[in-house]
Formats: sequence, structure tokens, C-alpha cells
Amino acid sequence: MSTITVNDAAFWQQEAQRLDWQQDFTSVVEEIDGGPRCRWFPGGRTNLSYNALDRHLAEKGDRCAIIQRDYRGATQRLSYHELWQQVNALSHLMISWGIRQGDRVMIVLPMTPLAAVAMLACARLGAVHVVVYSGVTSDALAQRVVACQPALLLHCSEHRGRQELPSIPTASATLRAVDCYSPDFTQALAQHIGCVVPCVWLESSQPSHLLFTSGTTGAPKGIVRDTGGYAVALLASLRHLFHVQDDEIFFTTADVGWVTGHSYGIYAPLLAGITTVMYEASTVNTPGESWWQMVAELGITRMLTIAGAIRLARQQGKPHASLASLRSLYLAGEPLDPATHSWVTRGMGVTCENHYWQTESGWPLLAGTGSGLAPVFTRAVDIVDATSGESCTPGQAGMLVIKDTLGPGGMSTLWQDDTQHDQRYWLRRDGRWFYATHDCAVRQNDSIVIQGRMDDVINIGGKRLATAEVENALAGIAGIIEVVATRTPHHLLGEMVALFVVTEGLTVQQEGMLKQQIRERLVSRCGRFALPRKIHFRRSLPKTFSGKFLRRMLTA
Repeated sequence: MSTITVNDAAFWQQEAQRLDWQQDFTSVVEEIDGGPRCRWFPGGRTNLSYNALDRHLAEKGDRCAIIQRDYRGATQRLSYHELWQQVNALSHLMISWGIRQGDRVMIVLPMTPLAAVAMLACARLGAVHVVVYSGVTSDALAQRVVACQPALLLHCSEHRGRQELPSIPTASATLRAVDCYSPDFTQALAQHIGCVVPCVWLESSQPSHLLFTSGTTGAPKGIVRDTGGYAVALLASLRHLFHVQDDEIFFTTADVGWVTGHSYGIYAPLLAGITTVMYEASTVNTPGESWWQMVAELGITRMLTIAGAIRLARQQGKPHASLASLRSLYLAGEPLDPATHSWVTRGMGVTCENHYWQTESGWPLLAGTGSGLAPVFTRAVDIVDATSGESCTPGQAGMLVIKDTLGPGGMSTLWQDDTQHDQRYWLRRDGRWFYATHDCAVRQNDSIVIQGRMDDVINIGGKRLATAEVENALAGIAGIIEVVATRTPHHLLGEMVALFVVTEGLTVQQEGMLKQQIRERLVSRCGRFALPRKIHFRRSLPKTFSGKFLRRMLTA
């Protein structure tokens, strides 16, 4: 791995001083055996729970740390001191269960303060938390249990607005399964209220948590995140990218089972000493009503969500609540279409910023307004031909790569699989390492436009066409809210394009005209082989809880 520049090192050296260290680090970054993996702030010892709670108590103990809106619409608040007390109580209880540094603790809890308490209790003890979306399927949960072998599994038996609950593995000699909404747990926790547990100071590069990818494009992988680099990166991003002030109320709509919920729902706001909002979704998915009402009632100042959710909110009409407190709306998770950006800035009258990042990166890689993005902070990027590895010319689509390092806070490796980490994610060219995002991008007017995943490719009579290229070609057509391209079998060509299009209540005649417009656009931008065999009009499309399209379900 190439050494970062003197200016880059100086930047991160300065940002690291905003964190409390029990022992100073000896350097900013060091490579591991000449490979793509590295250690950030080696030699330094710190603790996420201490930096998120303890260091704020003297000046901000009475400040609200968490506002939670539950699935019934009720609101509760926890101050930093109250949150610290609950974290200490659960830490003490976990010690009595035998949980020690390095043990994995799986957290399968809904979006309640207890989920944050459990994460911070693990961080306090040096245990590695593995948070899983609480509505995950039974098979997916079992797969993750086998993969990381947790010593403790915390779950919730109450439905709390969730339609289905996963089957919890039976407790064994190596796994304790605890229902955190049972009377037994409530009574046990109450006995530890008032106990204080000293933080376990961890080497900066030691893992703080594992986070499994959603698996919509392949088998879930256990992303390993470190401790010190992650905390430094999140604080730096809030300061330089989100421009947070001391009075912020930050609302991240993602569940804690996803990276956005980890980074900006829990850790970043608490590390900065501001207020974070946790939203426990109900069975009725109406962001256009509930979210804007929350902004008005709770005084939310900054909000982070995905473009798909805003498209759904747009279908539900203009906000019927005051958004005066909302300083910025941040979108991530998928390419941002012009219509959604325009609706936020003009229809809502709110500043809209676009971010691109991945579970693997931990925080944004690119940022900007609209679809044109630029690298964040010290990162250097390129767009390369996925076959040859050569740099693409402006306007030529290719794979986005990050040069040398993801920066602090990026994945350390894959759980118990350094080899797959190095081979799947990293490329070696001209003596440098390049992180392969596996996302399709194009450079336009000194900006980078993300088009979608590279691995979703349709083979049409030997011609390979990325679904991202099809969807990007159709962006901006009036009447289309969302569009997903998938493959459909063909007896001669092998495969052809099939489209699923969400529209704004068009008549049959208007749909016919739109079909013709779609065909003409695809021929002009992608070629005649891109002509879709089928075009399906839908009112909505199946998605994961995090908002990603379930392409495999549509293909089937």
C-alpha cells in the first residue's frame, strides 16, 4: 500500500486529537505485510463507549442524547447521564453472564434505546457487537450465528409493529439467548442499576463490531470495523462534511442493523455530543406523513435517508408540516435521480446533499449536490475498465476504484477471511492498491456520477449490458418515479431486458406513450439490443428494509 501524503497524515493527526485516548498512537497509519490491509492510529488505545458517553458527562450530562419515537407514535427521551447509567447497568449484567473482551454479542433488537444501550455496553467491555436487523428472516439469522459464533444473543419477543419475527436459536453451552422484553431480563437489569463499569481500553485497530452485508447481490459477508479509526472518521465527517453545530438534532432513518444506522444513527451523533433520533417504524410505511411530522414536533435539524424513501414520500404529496428547523437533508444508498433532488430543493425548500458510500467504507466516499459527486477529504479515486484496469476517458462508464486506502473507518478485513478481503475488494496495478467498489460510474464535467452495481449484467446475444446503464438512460423521463432493469429469458438471444416501472397514476393511453418513449430512449443511448422484451408498470416495487430493490425477486 502506498504511504499517504504528508498533508493527509497531518489532517488525520489533527482530527484524531478530537478523540480521547488513554494512550497516544505512534503513527497515523501503517501497512500490514505490504498488502492492502492497514492499521489506523497504531499504538493508540481508546474506547467508543467512553468517547460517546463518559467524556460528555461533566458538561452535557443533562443534555438529551436520544429521542425515540416508537411504533405507536409515543416519544421518550434519554439524557447523556441516563444513557450512561443504563449502559453501565447492562455492562455489569453482561459481565455476570461471563461476557469478556473479544466475545461476539449479537443484537437483534428493534429501534429502541435498548439497541443503542446494548451496542455501547459491548463497546465498554471490548466485546464485538454484531447488530442484525430485527425483522431478518430465520435463515439469515441462523447463517449469521454460524458465521460469527456469538456468546450472547439479545432479542425482543414482542412484535412491536414487526410483521414477522425470526426464530431465535436455542440457547446452548456456548450461546446465551436473552429476551430483553421478558420480566426476567427487566428484573435482572434493575439489580445492576447504579453499578459503574470501567471501560476496557482497546488498541485502535482492534475490532469494535461486525456488520453483515444485506446479501442482495450475493452471500452476506462479515465486515470488520476497527475502534480508533472509525471514531476519528465519524467525528471528522460530522465536522467537515455534515457541518454539524452544537445544537443539532440528527435523524437517521436507517435501522441499526445497517451501516447508516450504526455510523450516523448511534455513534457519530453521540461521539459529537449532540442529539440523535431513533424511529421505530410501524407497519404502515408513510414517510411522507410521519417523518415530516417528526421534523416539526421534535425540531430535527438534519436528516439522513435514501432517495427511494423520498420518492415514496413524494408520492404521498407535499409535506403538511413545517420543515423550518431542517437545515439539510442527506441522501445515500442509491443513485440520486434529478426529479427527487428537484422535489427536495424546490418542493420542500430544503438543502439536499448527496452521498455515496458502502457498508465496507463505513462513511461517505463521495459527496456533492445532485448526481455529480467528488471524493471526500483525503481519498483519491479513478474510474477504470473492469476488464483491463485501464483508466476510462470522460463519459466512458467503468468501475469506481479508490486508490491506496479507504481511509480510517473503512473495513479492516472480512471476518476470519483476510484472503477473500484482499482478493475480492483489492486490485494491484503499477505498484499501487486499488479498492474495487464494484459500482459503475462515469466522469462528467469533473464530477463522478454513480450509475449502479457492476455485477448486475444482462448478456444479450453476447453483448453485455449493465442494468445500471439501462436505468441511468431512463432517468429524468417525465412520469417515471422508479425504474428497475432485470433480465428475462429469450430463446434466441439468451437474455433480454425486462423493465419494472413505477409511474404516477397514468392512463392506459399515457402508459402506451411512455412505453414508446422508453424504447426510443434506450435505442438512442444504449443501442437496439437494449430494447426491452417486457415493460411492467407497477405502483410499487419490492425492497429490503434498507431500501434496496429485490432484483432477484423481480427476475423470478
